[in-house]
Parts: sequence; C-alpha cells; structure tokens
Amino acid sequence: MYWIKNGGVIMYPILALSVLGLAVILERLFYFKIRERHNHGEITPVIKQSIEKRDLKEAVLALDKERSSSSRILRDVLIYHYKTRNSDVTALDEKAKECALMQLPKIERNMWLLSLVANVTPLLGLLGTVIGMIKTFYAVSIYGTGDASVLAAGISEALITTAAGLIAAIPAMLFYNYFNKKIDELMNNIEKNSTELINLFR
Repeated sequence: MYWIKNGGVIMYPILALSVLGLAVILERLFYFKIRERHNHGEITPVIKQSIEKRDLKEAVLALDKERSSSSRILRDVLIYHYKTRNSDVTALDEKAKECALMQLPKIERNMWLLSLVANVTPLLGLLGTVIGMIKTFYAVSIYGTGDASVLAAGISEALITTAAGLIAAIPAMLFYNYFNKKIDELMNNIEKNSTELINLFR
C-alpha cells in the first residue's frame, strides 16, 4: 500500500498490468505443464504399432487419451486418412500442415499480452519518473531547496514508479522468452511427429 500511495497515479496502470501479466503466466504454465505434458519428440511405440498394423481406430483411441497439440494433429490426420481412404503422402502432409495451423492459436494464446506487459510497464515506470521529477522541480521553484521534505515526495514518486515498472517487466520478459522456447520445442515436435507419421504410410 505504501508504494501505491506514494507512487502516484502511474502506479495503478502498472499494478493492473502486473496482475494481467501474472494471470497470463499462470495460464501458460498450466497449459504447457498439463495440456502439453504428452508432447513427445516421437510417436509412441503403441501408436506406431497400431499404424503399422493399419489399425487406425486403435491408434485414434490411443491418441484420444493424450491432450497435446501434437497428438491432436496426428489424430486428425489419421481420421482424415480413414474417412477419405487417401494414402497419398502429399495430401496427408497438407492435412498435417492445416491441422498445425489450427492448433497454433492455442499454442500462442495470450503471448501478445505478456509481451505488452514486458514492454509497457518499464515505459510507465519511466513516465512516473518524469512526472515525479517535474513535481520535484516545481516544488523547488516555489519553496526553494531549503526544506528536504519538499524534494522527497517527488523523488520518492520517481523512484517508486521506476522500481515498480521494472519489477513488473522483468518476470514478464523472462517468462515470455521461456514460453517462446517451449513453443519452438512444441512446433519442432509437431513437425517431427507429422513427418514420422507420413513416412509410415510411404
């Protein structure tokens, strides 16, 4: 409460963006740790054996138990192959790319908000610094420099907003880069699994 009270009006948007950033971080952590926990770098042996036996129903049922984006893409490609009886690898490859594009919004959900928090909160902190220094110089122009308490309020506001902006931005930037790394790994696994699946039909 001390920071909010003494940091001036700029503290409110910084606080709002901090809460938003925390919500996005928790949502993305849940998504990658829970929803993508079955994200593997290769097709599991059980599913591979079912495909090699051309028992596509068994493979689809096995993929239904997994919730990762990679599993959903493989499942959709197998269903497409089963329904159309189209084993043309070019058509399957195009279907896999189409399914991957459909999964991409879920994978990258809310990342722009985290980027917004990481980039805007330091600027708000800087704006608070400027406002605090303006107040300080205004006070000096009226009361002079004889009373240190006259200067303290403006300088305190400037430092508090700067610190608050950085405190909000640093975790947001760290998690933004961490999640981008997870997205790259996920997309790489999707590509490898899709290629492996299509090779099984060659």
